[in-house]
Amino acid sequence: MTLCVHAGIAAADVICCAALGEHSLGQNHTDAVTLLKQASREPALARSLSMLLGVKTKAGYTSDMTSPEVRKQAARAAERLIQEARRIHRPGA
Repeated sequence: MTLCVHAGIAAADVICCAALGEHSLGQNHTDAVTLLKQASREPALARSLSMLLGVKTKAGYTSDMTSPEVRKQAARAAERLIQEARRIHRPGA
């Protein structure tokens, strides 16, 4: 879970940097989602980041287990963000 969260956040940063020349620096998760909405016309990306940020604390700072469904959702959300980051940022292109 933690790897999905961090991978999704990093991918969102790539998307924002490519589109806007900046990424979210604050601790307010809402700001990061808002910035991603500005950077992308695809609403599913902002929803994906929001989902990942919503489970970040539980995944990273507690020993509570997450359900298989939440783990699947997190993996899908991270993959969606990673795929978009790869699409817009191709090294050497």
